[in-house]
Amino acid sequence: MFLRAHHRTKDGKRHTYFSLVESIRTERGPRQRMVAELGELSADDQRRWQRTAIFHARHKDSRELPLLFDDGEVPSPDDDVVRVRLDKVGWTNAREFGDVWLGLQLWRMLGLEEIVSRHLPTGRETVPPATMVAIEVVSRLCVGQGGETSEFALAEQGYRRTGLDDLLGVPDEAVTKDRLYRTLDALMAAKEPIERELKESLGTLFSLNYDLLLCDLTSSFFEGLAEMDDLAARGYSRDHRSDCKQIVLAMVVTQDGFPLYHEVFAGNTRDATALPKIVETIRLRFGSARRVWVLDRGLATQANLQYLQEHQQSFLVGTPRSQLTDFDAELATQDWQEIRDQVELKCIRRGGNTYVLARSQQRRAKERAIRRRHLIGLHRDLKALDATVSGGRLKDADKVQRRIGRLAERWPKAWPFVCVSVRQDEQRRAVGVTWTYQKARLKAALARDGAYLLLSDQAQWTAEQLWTTYIQLTRAEEAFRAMKSHLWLRPMWHQTGGRIQAHVFVCVLAYALWKALDHLLRRGGAMTRIRKPDEEGRPTSPEDRPMSPAMALKLMHGVKIGDILLETTDGRKLRLRRVARPTPEQAELLAGLKLTLPERLVADREVTEAATHADPG
Repeated sequence: MFLRAHHRTKDGKRHTYFSLVESIRTERGPRQRMVAELGELSADDQRRWQRTAIFHARHKDSRELPLLFDDGEVPSPDDDVVRVRLDKVGWTNAREFGDVWLGLQLWRMLGLEEIVSRHLPTGRETVPPATMVAIEVVSRLCVGQGGETSEFALAEQGYRRTGLDDLLGVPDEAVTKDRLYRTLDALMAAKEPIERELKESLGTLFSLNYDLLLCDLTSSFFEGLAEMDDLAARGYSRDHRSDCKQIVLAMVVTQDGFPLYHEVFAGNTRDATALPKIVETIRLRFGSARRVWVLDRGLATQANLQYLQEHQQSFLVGTPRSQLTDFDAELATQDWQEIRDQVELKCIRRGGNTYVLARSQQRRAKERAIRRRHLIGLHRDLKALDATVSGGRLKDADKVQRRIGRLAERWPKAWPFVCVSVRQDEQRRAVGVTWTYQKARLKAALARDGAYLLLSDQAQWTAEQLWTTYIQLTRAEEAFRAMKSHLWLRPMWHQTGGRIQAHVFVCVLAYALWKALDHLLRRGGAMTRIRKPDEEGRPTSPEDRPMSPAMALKLMHGVKIGDILLETTDGRKLRLRRVARPTPEQAELLAGLKLTLPERLVADREVTEAATHADPG
């Protein structure tokens, strides 16, 4: 393709017009086809056209320089070379780029850009709602690297500190708290179809199996009174914040840990009452197939198990620890199957169900160490209390009983094995404290240390299959841990029910990106390198380990984007927006993810004096 000059003389003046011409091959040989009429081009215009062609040729790694003018001279590549004043070189407008760029790549890889656009169509908005959702989710994914945890802070400070402006083309002044709040309102209305399509996209990309589902619940607390929200209530807090109102979050994930469905319940909801709604919603949304539900013991009530059986659903659950007493005889036998180092199993059939007794040596050592500490502490405090009472410093028997009650609260692991009584004189004054140990109960507890019991209606599965499947429930716990610790699900600042649920949905979408990144890291074999190992080679010396999503985002957070300011010797001022080149560790990570970091996103430009004093963004 080249530019052709056409000459015409009018009123004694010679004019030159240009057209864009393309050479094509035909059956009758090469021919030339006119693509566009460009009109008159000055010498500067011709030079700009040729430099543009050279730029694109270099961008595509072309070894040949394109010739646009068939009757002119090609400008030299050295035309891009200018003389600059070294004392005027500057670097400004540095912003975080690598982590948000990676998050946006994951967002598009999962197809969320198209999914959200379909269900949040653009109306009269100047910024597409789907783009605003991408800003919220990607910012939430990168919040662990120092981002903002609220929409207000994201609009005021967080957005302009990132390179999302260059990546999405949305200026900072367009990202306001009101627009972000309206985005949350619209997102919540499209929750179900987005979750449904995301399930299909994840299943296609990662070959997921939806026949086995992991379900668990957690809680998340509020900042503030949350008086306008019906979901905010006080209940059992897994965050140990009983002073705050909270919500209960139920989450269903696949055996690989990818999110399938979530639901927000009132903060005072009991775990056992939430399961029927979860199962029914999954049935209505994804079909009535027979699935295996893996549940924690908090959901494994008799009523819930009966509900699952009535609805043709299978289950694998952890039972309450008290049920171990029904298997004391089996615990004492030696017919255990060792499936891995320090883990033993035993399969028992009762009443048409399958029970799996599991025993872990590490868990046994931990439980016995805790009980030993409590027994020693209780014994020491009882001796001190007896000395106080025997010495006459405390004679009120009721006060002594209250002191004993406080000891029971302080040492709960030891109290069931001790029988304490207060000796009194004829005037019913306390004169001493005595205690005895219930050795038979303690011996039975020692036999149950490290053991736990699983229950399932799957008669065809072996003990090892059941145990291995139940251990996968940790994937749901990992999801909650990632959402709370890295994606900052808590605390919640919203005060209305709809936006609270939308906030949770944003965190779930961010977790989908998190889990996709985790999958790509494991598939690519990405490792966290230890740059300064122990020179003496001691056993405690750290070794290279598989890279986590948190470490990958932290590593990419170090890639910045900014403007290089140059002043030429002829007085021109240039602004070159560049992405920092990756370090060897970052380059290794990108190679494992099969991603290429761009060097620039916008064309270089010459700036005026007024522009250099304006906002760098």
